[in-house]
Amino acid sequence: MGGEWWIRRAEPGDGGAVSEVLRRAGIAGWGGYLGAARIDRAVRGSSHPADLVAVDVEGVFAFVAWDERTGEIERLFTDPRGERRGAATALLDLATEALAEAGRERAWLYTEERNDAVDFYLRRGWREEGEARVREWHGARLREPRFVKDLEPPAPPSDGPSAPA
Repeated sequence: MGGEWWIRRAEPGDGGAVSEVLRRAGIAGWGGYLGAARIDRAVRGSSHPADLVAVDVEGVFAFVAWDERTGEIERLFTDPRGERRGAATALLDLATEALAEAGRERAWLYTEERNDAVDFYLRRGWREEGEARVREWHGARLREPRFVKDLEPPAPPSDGPSAPA
């Protein structure tokens, strides 16, 4: 599905839409190894913060959340109806820019090793580093490699055009 879309700061009223994006994306991405029913039970009606959302005429279809204190990308999800439109890449780029502006030198995240997102991050310059996190999630064992990306410091503000010497 194509069409016009835009990114904006998440608003308090986006909670239900963000939760639904997480549920639908989770079922599409993890359903094959975790089971759709488990994901639905775990996520339906839950609240998940977001910093930015991607929106089209149908509403929120992707979101990202990060922690400026630690540099962690906490969540990045795209509803299946919004895949392959560039929103996840744009949201991830904006999140890493915000982390760099907050003084972080590296961004990091965990993603389940069977998830297609592993290739997504690798293609965008992230690398696997450190110990994987192993945890239980609603009765399922997850192994989540840690991915990191070095961040470029933000460009200093310009004082306007320079005069020729």
